Amino acid sequence: MTKEIECRAARSKDAKDMITVQFKAVQSISKEDYAKQVLSAWSPKPNSQRIQWWADYIKNDNVRCYVATNENSKVLGVGVYLIAEQSIKSLYVDPKHSGKGIGSRLLKRMERFADRKDADKLKLKASLNSISFYKNMGYKKIKEAKQILSNGSTMDAMSMEKAIN
Repeated sequence: MTKEIECRAARSKDAKDMITVQFKAVQSISKEDYAKQVLSAWSPKPNSQRIQWWADYIKNDNVRCYVATNENSKVLGVGVYLIAEQSIKSLYVDPKHSGKGIGSRLLKRMERFADRKDADKLKLKASLNSISFYKNMGYKKIKEAKQILSNGSTMDAMSMEKAIN
């Protein structure tokens, strides 16, 4: 399945599809991992304001956004790397396409970009449901953490790192 998947730099016109993938991915997370209120704060329903925010975010010089698309250019996954922080900010895959290697491909693409930018290691805050994915990709648990959400509330997460040089 991954042969027809392309990972490329995101463009502003991808913003609506990117936020839709994020919303679907977050809303599909088990309520055993996070309460509904947390999921709603983490990724509210897409609207024009959030779409515009993503479109502007894509253009930020400190941010590198990637999308994974199929042969029809449909966005199936989203990855965001923060250059100055040497940090993976987010990684989402449309739940209908999970388990097909899309997240792994996006993560490897961000790791290659970070390596070209002379990053020694990559940091991230993994959601509880994604810790095993990142462990399988070579990331090590550092400590329990809190992720601040857009409404100011927090969610449990795990700080993780991976040496890339």
